[in-house]
Amino acid sequence: MVVNYKKLNPNGFYCLQFYNDETIRYIVLYGGSSSGKSYSVAETILIQTIYDGENTLVMRKVGASILKTIYEDFKVAAKTLCIDKLFRFTQNSIRCIYNGAKIDFSGLDDPEKIKGISNYKRVQLEEFSEFEIEDFKQIRKRLRGKRGQQIIMTFNPISEMHWIKKDYLDKEKLHDIPMEVVIGGQKIPENLTKVKRLMMNEPKNVLNVRTKEIEQHPSDTVVIQSTYLNNFWVVGSPDGKYGFYDEQCIADFEKDRLEDPDYYNVYALGEWGILRTGSEFFGSFNKGKHMKEVCYNDKLPVHISVDSNVLPYISISYWQIDLENGGKRLWQFNETTAENPNNTVRKAARIVADRLHGFGYTGKVYLHGDASTKSANNIDDEKRSFHDLFISTLNERGVEVEDVIGNSNPSVAMSGEFINAIFDGSIPGLSITIGDKCRVSMEDYQSVQKDANGGILKTRVKNKMTMQTYEEHGHLSDTFRYVVCDLMKEEFISFSNKRKRNLYARDGFVTFYNPSGKYEYSDSLCYVMPNVNGRFLMIYGNKCGELWHITDIVFAESVSTDSIKSAIDARQTNNVVIECSDAYFNFVREMRESSDKDIRVIKEFADIDSRISATSDYVRTIIRFNEQEAVDNIDYGRFLTSLYDYNKDSQNKEASTILSGFIQYVVKQR
Repeated sequence: MVVNYKKLNPNGFYCLQFYNDETIRYIVLYGGSSSGKSYSVAETILIQTIYDGENTLVMRKVGASILKTIYEDFKVAAKTLCIDKLFRFTQNSIRCIYNGAKIDFSGLDDPEKIKGISNYKRVQLEEFSEFEIEDFKQIRKRLRGKRGQQIIMTFNPISEMHWIKKDYLDKEKLHDIPMEVVIGGQKIPENLTKVKRLMMNEPKNVLNVRTKEIEQHPSDTVVIQSTYLNNFWVVGSPDGKYGFYDEQCIADFEKDRLEDPDYYNVYALGEWGILRTGSEFFGSFNKGKHMKEVCYNDKLPVHISVDSNVLPYISISYWQIDLENGGKRLWQFNETTAENPNNTVRKAARIVADRLHGFGYTGKVYLHGDASTKSANNIDDEKRSFHDLFISTLNERGVEVEDVIGNSNPSVAMSGEFINAIFDGSIPGLSITIGDKCRVSMEDYQSVQKDANGGILKTRVKNKMTMQTYEEHGHLSDTFRYVVCDLMKEEFISFSNKRKRNLYARDGFVTFYNPSGKYEYSDSLCYVMPNVNGRFLMIYGNKCGELWHITDIVFAESVSTDSIKSAIDARQTNNVVIECSDAYFNFVREMRESSDKDIRVIKEFADIDSRISATSDYVRTIIRFNEQEAVDNIDYGRFLTSLYDYNKDSQNKEASTILSGFIQYVVKQR
């Protein structure tokens, strides 16, 4: 067989060489778009099919996408090589009429193809990044029974935390090898074989199950990284005599380099990274600008922020803050992602303690995190909470901890806007830097998306092996939000109060009264809703002139009627209004008979959104909240968070529902 080298790219030369090396089982081609990966594989598989008469299976994750993508590449490649007359093209299959060998095309959604995979010499996994690790494991195990069988993988790198990098390539001991190609005993000129990078894994020692001897298994994986600069049909051949110089394609890449560096990094340079969608939760985070080399400062205290979700890992981020020069400079210098089998409270805490000791840190550690972790549960025999067990384990390891977790969590949407404003540089004196060693954190901060309400969209995924579902991203981002809003509390509250972001801030802002002031109250009201989306809500307000000060709030999960009665009795007012469904009328009747308070009942309002809209302006004009209570009282804080996050299409309407009822009632009484 004679092959015209002017038909091939560097990727093609390497493919032909390694297809004929029986020690190579895995051929990985990754890099930028327009680098000729898939097309070179198509060309060389056609050539190899004629040469050795072996069968090939080409797969994508979803079979429906094959005909318009990789199958078409094979048809075009056959015509370009002038060998199309040697093949018969039918749906999802190409057969060589010279020797009967075939190239089949299938999606992973066709289980019969997977079962019969051992009949093929080669399997190509196109758009390999779409496959899951369990898919790859199954294909590896089922490809057996023939000498020299190979798996060829082509893809564009995207997430640095993708399993291909984290759980596959990073676990291979890869090293650079010379960019040399020898085919048929002849060395291809070096200027025709240059790619961005060429790597091979190290040999491994394995136990021969037949002889029981330890043998050296040779290198079996080759990794070829290429870019558009290695494609002779984009930049022309080295001698300028063949190929094609595509000015428009090159100009388009140059535009990406100037306007969209993240996109250019992945699709032009073929590097691992994150593609921006425009709907990122931390939309102002810029890896190049905000991720730098930072070091632990032994003269400053350490703050750790914890998220208690155990899947995919327990998340801990490590922070320090510099308060010099009147500003606040915050940086993350490390991270811990305690995966299975270390994703238990005690094991995660021990890892944190060991890491702190490794830094040589002996001072007090300030603990930030999710306020809900303080709730007692059955996490151990003593029914301690995650929070208590985490602290006690650190104490056992000689780490002194000061708990600075608040009683309520900051609004997700508002905290995201606050952090974005810091990244934008729009809040003087505040800055945040992420250490370049915090790779998982960086990937999380770049990946999390906004949901419809401005919060974090936590998409659930399922592990096919364990069948467990969990939220893939957002946990480290939560630790990020907690520590920023704690260490920059005053600035966050000020930002929240001034931010025009919802129905109530349309023409002004939610406003507060000074809790230390002396006020004369002329009236009071306890407004109760026993069940709003499964929650028990109560607002207690005092009238000050024409204004109403909201002095106390209950914002709790559904409780018994006895608990509701106790909450009402505890408030120092004779005026009680209960808005409820017919199911609570007997309860209200019994309360009237047993209580000295003036208890009135109102039937649940049907069109809540209309009432909220009609009363929204009064939130600014007659209602005043207690800013300190929002910090100290968990129910008060949850109420304001719900109020801030309201929009008509959201499910988070509880606070707006009862506040609109309270306002409607007091306005009618004027």
